[in-house]
Amino acid sequence: MQLSRRRRRSTGVLGACALSAAVCAPQPAAGSGENRVRGGVTYFYEPARNTPLSVVHPQVAYSQDYTPHFGLSLGYDADIVSGATPQIFGVDVTSSATKFKDVRHNGTVGLRFMSDKAAFRAGGGFAGERDYRSGTIQLGATADLFNRNTQVALDYVHNIDRVCDAANAATQELLQLRALDSSDQCFRDSAETATRKLSIDTVSLAVTQVLTPWLVGQVGVSGQHLRGFQSNPYRQVFLGRRAVQEHLPDIRNRLALYARLKFALRPVRGSVELLGRFYTDSWAVDAVTVQAAWDQYLARPLLLRLRGRVHIQDSALFYRDGSEYASSGAAGSYWTGDRELSALMNTTLGAKLTYLARVRAGSKIRRIESFRVSAKADLLFYRSRTKNPAFSPNAERTKGLLDALVIQAQAGFDF
Repeated sequence: MQLSRRRRRSTGVLGACALSAAVCAPQPAAGSGENRVRGGVTYFYEPARNTPLSVVHPQVAYSQDYTPHFGLSLGYDADIVSGATPQIFGVDVTSSATKFKDVRHNGTVGLRFMSDKAAFRAGGGFAGERDYRSGTIQLGATADLFNRNTQVALDYVHNIDRVCDAANAATQELLQLRALDSSDQCFRDSAETATRKLSIDTVSLAVTQVLTPWLVGQVGVSGQHLRGFQSNPYRQVFLGRRAVQEHLPDIRNRLALYARLKFALRPVRGSVELLGRFYTDSWAVDAVTVQAAWDQYLARPLLLRLRGRVHIQDSALFYRDGSEYASSGAAGSYWTGDRELSALMNTTLGAKLTYLARVRAGSKIRRIESFRVSAKADLLFYRSRTKNPAFSPNAERTKGLLDALVIQAQAGFDF
């Protein structure tokens, strides 16, 4: 599991999901083959009346073990974002909705060094868009213990991020902070923009245990330390009658704990998965996530997965609704219009269908072992839990029957 921080303007896209994404799949057995090619595309859509948002996310990944002790992984993905977003948070946010388009590119490379029961991973990547740049360094190790019944995975990720901001002076009064108008002059020698630094360190530990021949358990912990510029440079908040750029603390510490059980139901060729997760951070955002999933073979090559997830969280210590900002201002020296920092409840209902075809012995496709094709759809429902839901950042995005939709298609092969 890894806590993650996404780009500023599209955090509304998957940001609430980023907070509620609790567990990654267990690591492959140390030293096991990982010869595969995967490709896919994900489409996200929020059909808000005045602030619709859509993201197209293509991705491709390649992984191969060249020797029993060395492997290489390469990956590329992109976010093609378009829509409208409110740049002023207050009593009338819809009137300030601004259209935008942007493309984010991300490339990664990873190396694996393996023995029979352990593997060491090292890699990195770079992501860039017009107003945000991010470099990552990744280190990890996995070990199989006790006749491979126990697996321990430890990972560390360091992010070196650069954020484009309006050229506000360090000594400038907080109530005079102005928002960034455009990304046209970002990362250039311009008097209108400035580059802010953000450093992120993430450490995660996961232990997977075979409890019985039909029951597998996993527990994990992930901690993250962020230091640097974390505000949305475009977003403004109405403090009384004045629109001021969002202002967030420079330091944030995050911690997540989770446990997961997966039980195989051999008579029906299915399995049940249960997940619980607790999250807390130094901004007083506390959250609980629970998830239940059912995997069922409909036929030998056809696997259906159904899942439901509920995520509930409290507001950040300094969060206020738009009406409170307008009537009485901020509670201190920090203010925000970020819905991810408001009290909310997210509910996700999803289904995934996977077709796995193994290549028969003697086939003309000698190097290919299996093909895999899958399709997935998730329905997302947001609910504000703030004191004045009509003036929360979620208000405009929760007026329809469906708050968001995620559709994904993937294909690939193992060799």
